[in-house]
Amino acid sequence: MQTEISAPVKLLDSTGNVAVPGYGKQNYYVYSRSAIRANPLRIKEWDFYQISDERYTVQITFADISLGGAGSFTLFDRATGKKYEAASVSLLTLGRMHMPENANEPHVLEVKKSGFFLRADVNKNRRILSGAGTIHGEPFRADLTLHQPEGLEYLTMAVPFKKNGHFYLNQKMNCMPVTGRVCIGSREFLFDPKTAFAVLDWGRGVWPYHCDWYWGNGSCRLPDGKLFGFEIGWGFGDMSAATENMLFYNGKAHKIGTVAAAYDEENILSPWVFHSDDGRFEMTMTPEYDNYTSSRVLGVVGNRCHQVFGKWNGTAVLNDGRVLTIRDMTAFCEHSDNRW
Repeated sequence: MQTEISAPVKLLDSTGNVAVPGYGKQNYYVYSRSAIRANPLRIKEWDFYQISDERYTVQITFADISLGGAGSFTLFDRATGKKYEAASVSLLTLGRMHMPENANEPHVLEVKKSGFFLRADVNKNRRILSGAGTIHGEPFRADLTLHQPEGLEYLTMAVPFKKNGHFYLNQKMNCMPVTGRVCIGSREFLFDPKTAFAVLDWGRGVWPYHCDWYWGNGSCRLPDGKLFGFEIGWGFGDMSAATENMLFYNGKAHKIGTVAAAYDEENILSPWVFHSDDGRFEMTMTPEYDNYTSSRVLGVVGNRCHQVFGKWNGTAVLNDGRVLTIRDMTAFCEHSDNRW
């Protein structure tokens, strides 16, 4: 079930389908937008950065989904629910945002429009995120540096869908300590690499109109100082070649099996219990905050998502059989319903 890709391979074959479905601990898939054989209006590309510490979460998105494109900045306080948001949106971008075809090669992404500025400057071992503009009439400024440890392993997935020409290439890069600050009016939010960590969700693909998925992720520093993280997800397509579930410890990736969640859908803030079929991920999340978002237009197009943050407790088992005991780790799991 776990097909590992460990040498370069073209993502798509001549028909625009995934040539070799599977996963990697680095990115060995060679992606080219020009190789896609689907309707150009269906192509979706995004770089989504999320930074969290014990109280605050920052989300920075660069997205070109062909029908439109955007750069967006969000900061929310998970203790109070206060949220600050700014964005720049354009219609019918159709690839004109020039999203990078490789997440790790040095590149610059920039959105600049109508007093709003957002930039990602990617080098070998760091990702510098900056932004400026206004939020509710107040100036904001963001200057954040994500430190990418040398040789960091992460999850790459190439997932087909049932329909020809539909696919999903995704990278989830955990355990990046963050240094920096966000200023909004007279308020200053500082991020310390001892407690603040980032995940990069890098996605390229052609998706079905309706998708319903679960995604969970988190990073932390354990009592021994080592970095630990996890990535779990299901519902993204045909995952018969590999699961989207992985542990990260001290820069190395450890593949695990199928994960499922049990919780009360009528009470989203009740405990969530996670179990893997190989017994290597046994966790309970005690929710603290639901970052609910809805962009559904006339019930036809858009997203509805419960992104639930909480404290995670349980055990994770590494490839060598070592059992890590996880206590009060800040992380999230979301249930997202997309019609796009």
